[in-house]
Amino acid sequence: MNADIQRLANNLIYDGHLRCGSLKVANQRIRYTTDPAIAIQNLPPHEVESPVSPGETAAAVNLSWVVDVLDPARGAVFVDTDKLQGRESRSEGSDLVYNATEIRIIKVLTSVLQACGIEGRNVGMLSPYRTQLRQLEIEYGIRLESGDIAQPLAADEEGSEDPVSSNADHANGTIVYNGIEMHTIDRYQGRDADVIIVSWVRSNSHQAIGELLRDWRRINVAITRARLKLIMVGSRSTLQRSPLLAAMLNILAANNGIIQVPSKGMALAKRPSGNGSSASASSEASKPVAKTAGSALLKNRPITSNIIAE
Repeated sequence: MNADIQRLANNLIYDGHLRCGSLKVANQRIRYTTDPAIAIQNLPPHEVESPVSPGETAAAVNLSWVVDVLDPARGAVFVDTDKLQGRESRSEGSDLVYNATEIRIIKVLTSVLQACGIEGRNVGMLSPYRTQLRQLEIEYGIRLESGDIAQPLAADEEGSEDPVSSNADHANGTIVYNGIEMHTIDRYQGRDADVIIVSWVRSNSHQAIGELLRDWRRINVAITRARLKLIMVGSRSTLQRSPLLAAMLNILAANNGIIQVPSKGMALAKRPSGNGSSASASSEASKPVAKTAGSALLKNRPITSNIIAE
């Protein structure tokens, strides 16, 4: 991992004991064959929700935030969805949670990354919630919205695994779209990729984060899987209810690593055959992040000294 990601992990979890393998590793930055600003201008018309005229490209939409997110100088960034009022939703007839707004953000980020020359095999997509991954499968066309797939669905529980559609490229149960692997955070332990995109999902008016986001070990895995670029998507006002995630947001804010999507920054198309489910539009202003010292949170927890990050 590079120095930006190492700094975040050290302040949150490792109390300064995490080390980059070399100065070269520390200074690594993501490199694009096409500049993100140019790639955005060349996005196809179907990426735009309501084009003014036929053939209009994404250049007409306010996607300047994407350029900020993909800036190579920012090794670790948090994409704040609060201005979009992108609330979490529940699967019909269950308490299983997903976030359609975060899915739309992830879709445009992966589209632009690949337009910039980043191969899918160098990108990993993570979420603590398997239901979020299932919704991503639907949006990417891997799974039919009716739920029809080649194998029967397993019990849909948070963090557990699910069979994938025969329409997807997959190996050993891994969900792959255009080379991009999608996993629960727990499943991705011991793995890494040049670019990691994390969807935190939780966004609600009462700022409930659930049990999965209270486990520091899961957060540790999420933030230490990226070698060159860590992109996290979520609601700042909701996630700040976790002391550890609040500390993470403070660190990122101090390093110009929080990018807020403007209210008109997501005029991006859902799939025409979408199921129409979306997060509720209840509004809530972002609240300031609690000033909590990240390194102090886990100072009494055992850690491995002088870990070498390759």
